[in-house]
Parts: sequence; C-alpha cells; structure tokens
Amino acid sequence: MAYNVLKRPIALCHHYDLCHMIAIMPLIAGTFATSKLTEILRTIVDVKQTGYLKINDGVQEGCLAVENGIILQARAGLDTGLHALFQFVGWREAKFEFHERPMPVDLSRDLAVYDPQVLITGVAFKVDELALLHEAIPSLDSVLYYAGGEGLASMEVTSADLGMLAQADGHRTVRDIAQQLNLNPMEVARNLARFRLAGVLGLVKPAASRAKTAMAAAG
Repeated sequence: MAYNVLKRPIALCHHYDLCHMIAIMPLIAGTFATSKLTEILRTIVDVKQTGYLKINDGVQEGCLAVENGIILQARAGLDTGLHALFQFVGWREAKFEFHERPMPVDLSRDLAVYDPQVLITGVAFKVDELALLHEAIPSLDSVLYYAGGEGLASMEVTSADLGMLAQADGHRTVRDIAQQLNLNPMEVARNLARFRLAGVLGLVKPAASRAKTAMAAAG
C-alpha cells in the first residue's frame, strides 16, 4: 500500500458538506491503483478514525464519513448509502484522501446500522465480483457475439435478457448495447458477463490480437 501518512492540523469551517471540506493536508492519501479499497477501509476502521475519505475518479466525486471507526454515510455522485459505497469498487483509478474532521450532528447516518466489518466484507465481495466481470468482459468497449451452446438452457433468462443477447451481434460494443437499450453500461456488462461465463456469448478479439495469434500459428 502506498499511503502518505502525514498528520497535519485540519482547518475547520462552520459549513459542512459531505464531499467538500477545507483541509491543510490529508492524513492518508493515494490511489486505488496502488491501494485496495478494502485495505483503506480496514485501516480507517481499525484505528477508529473520525473524518472523511474523499474519492475522485476524475469524472465523479464521492466520499465516506466515519466516526470512531463506524462508517456513517457514503456519497457517490447523486447516490448515497450502500449503493454509493459499492460504486467506489468500480472507481479503479480513483485518487483518495482522508481528512480528520468532526462529524456534524445533523449528518445522515444510514450506514451506521451495519457493523463496519460487515460493510468491508460486502466491499470485498464486490471486488471479487468485479474481477470476474473484468475477466469475462475486459472493458465496456468489448465486442461480444452469440455463441449458442447448452448454457442458455440452464440459465434463468428474461425477455429483457433475450433482447440484450440479440444486440450481441459481433459488432456492437457493450457500451453500444447499453446506449441502444438506454441502460447503465456497468449493469449491462454484469448481465452480459453471466452469459459469457456460461459460454453463451463469445468475445471478439481485437484485430491486433487476431493478427498476433495468426502469426504465432504460422510461425
């Protein structure tokens, strides 16, 4: 873990906002590229910190409020609570900073009903789920095709699933399919990953990869 553990005095202000605080220097700072979200949460919880974990992935900003090691609230964009907390798992290149700061009395404490270790376990499960998803569908620009097979007969398939499978024509990317169906790209990726892992969908290799494979076979 690449933590920047620098303890500095925090400049306080009278106006509290969950994602915008005035601070001289964060207590902990780094990126999710080098530090796992679960490890960061365990560090904050285990030492019973009080403050805000600010997270920025370049497009969206979010934060996590903690008091004496209890996770109180999470916000990611317009989402709050558990949904926001689990969204952070997908922010794989995000930067983070932890600022010590007292909690305002009127702060929403939706997540305080959960044991912090239970929340961390939930995050760890989502991390594993994302790893499987990434293995099945490397990116939102991946192109899938219908491969058929017996896998489809053994799965629970809705009419919406069939409509999504019909879009997997070997030309459209996951992002294209999501746009065509007016759905969240990550949700579409998760659904398509189920069928990819079951052998129902195949992954179209990029042209460069196909050429490299052909050269290896010829050589």
